[in-house]
Formats: sequence, structure tokens, C-alpha cells
Amino acid sequence: MADSRHVTTLDSNIVIVDIAACDREGIAEIIETVSLCSPRTVGLDVVFAEPKEHDSRLIEAIKNCPNLVLAVSVEADSAAKTFHIDESSYFTPELENVELAAINFPTGSSNRTIREFKPDYMTADGKRIPSFALATSRKQSGEIVDSFMKRGNDLEFITYYSRIFKTISPEELADRAEELIDKIVLIGAANDPYDLHVTPVSAAMSGINIHAYTVATILSGRYFYQLHRYTNWAIAFISCFIVIMISLMINIGVKGLIMRIVQVTLLYLTIRLGYYFFIEHNIIINFSYSLMMLTFGLFAGDIWIGMTTIITWIYNKINHIRESRTENIYTQ
Repeated sequence: MADSRHVTTLDSNIVIVDIAACDREGIAEIIETVSLCSPRTVGLDVVFAEPKEHDSRLIEAIKNCPNLVLAVSVEADSAAKTFHIDESSYFTPELENVELAAINFPTGSSNRTIREFKPDYMTADGKRIPSFALATSRKQSGEIVDSFMKRGNDLEFITYYSRIFKTISPEELADRAEELIDKIVLIGAANDPYDLHVTPVSAAMSGINIHAYTVATILSGRYFYQLHRYTNWAIAFISCFIVIMISLMINIGVKGLIMRIVQVTLLYLTIRLGYYFFIEHNIIINFSYSLMMLTFGLFAGDIWIGMTTIITWIYNKINHIRESRTENIYTQ
């Protein structure tokens, strides 16, 4: 809903360079061209796991690119809550001034929607492997990243909505080189079918775009704040309490219709309230509890009223039978 608004911001810090169908020679040429444009930092979202012929140009381009962040993938250790590098470029040991960063997305399965990112990954020896977005952001502003890390959250929500990025194809790179000056340049495949993921705003978003949104989240300072579970339950309880109290206070013939109107109105207001806090104040309120309580609150009230009505009817029926028997005895 938020991403469909007319107000959209073109990010002024991040530029995506699409490697498209380039081979390693082409990727080397892209890195060389980007290096000449004086970018603030370069993030290369490609893992060269196996050697190929004529890789020397690519390796030299990576070595000579200033402030470059190179992608690796990490895997969780089975014995502890630590991680180790699972896949990296085969020439990584030759690199000295290149920072390695994890491109993993913290999802339980490949079909899950990517809403969050993990800032860094702890290794068994106590070191931390930064995420691709965190490492790239730190080269842009260490102060902002330090402030972000003080939040101490293991997972952080990505701000996807109302933001777009410049995307430059290999053919356009020479003509648009000035757009890379002092920018964060993320190099990766923008349309690789093997690197498309489900996000809240798209059914198929490339990994390089997700990294761009993650970097923008860190640098913008617009972090999400999630209410505690007990606070969400308190809101749900209050909502249900209001509905039940209104139900008990109304004693007119059209009570059922009025309560249904109240119920639908409160459900709508709950959704609008959640939307407002999410978009305007970056506060995540889990209204699923409230929606559930409002939906079943009146149903529970109906059951209670129905049970009390039946019990009252049975009680009155028994009293009526007793009174009839008593009258018959006195009559006789």
C-alpha cells in the first residue's frame, strides 16, 4: 500500500550497476570504469567460486578498486549459534584491501518473504562477518553505522516503500559515469532469475536491489521499532473490552446490527491505525491480536448471551412447572 503512493524518493546515495549477461571480462571492465568515477564505495555482489581462463584482468580490477566490498556467503554452524564462510571467490586469499561481507538473507526457506536483514554474523573464533549492506554502509558513514549497531538487534526490518534507485546497464555506463561520483555503487545482476526473491513490495526482486534497500535503511536512520508482545496483547485486550462493554450497554432491538457496525468500524480503524504508525512513525504494532480479538469478541459475546438466555429459559421453565404442580396440590 505504501509503495503505491505517488510520493516516491529517488535515492541520492546509491546507484546500481547491472552486470546483465556480462562475462568475467565484461565485469572486469565495469569495475575498471566504476573505479575511474571516484565512487565513495563499491559493493560487488558476485561470487567467483571457480577459476576460469583470463581471470587476471578481473583480479587486478578488484585489487585496484578503492573501498571495495566483496560478497561471500555464510552458513550456520550446527553445534553453536555461530557462522562460517561457506562460499567465496577463489582468489580471496590474494586480496589485501578488500573487505568480505555476507550476502545472505535471513530466511528459513527460499520461499519466505524477505522483510529483515541480519547486520552481522558471529564466527566461532569471536570475529564478526558484516552483512553486505552493513559493510557498504560503514564505508559511507561509520558514525551512522555505529549508531545503528547500538540498537543491538539481531534482525532489523528493511524499509522498502517509496524509494527507487538509479540502475545503469553496462552499455550506459560510459555515458553516465558522472552519476557515480561520490556514490555508493552496487554491482550485481538486476534480472538474474536465480537471484529473485519475494519481498513485501514485489513478488520478484533481485538480490542487488534488496541490498540497496537495506543500505538505504541503515543510512537513512529510519529504523523500525517493534512493540513488545505484551503491549500488543494489552491493545488487543482493551479493544475486546470496549466491544464487550458496548455490547452489554446496548439494550435496544437492533443491538445485533449496531454491534456489527461497531465491529467493522473498529476493524477498519485498527488497520488504519497500524498503517499510520508504520508509515509515519516507523512503529510496528502487531494488530493480528487485536483483529482476532475484535473478530471473535462479539462471537464470544453472542455465545455468552445465547447460553445465559438458554439457561434463563430452562430456569423459568422449571419454575413454571414447579408453580403449576404447587397450584394443582392446593387445588386438590
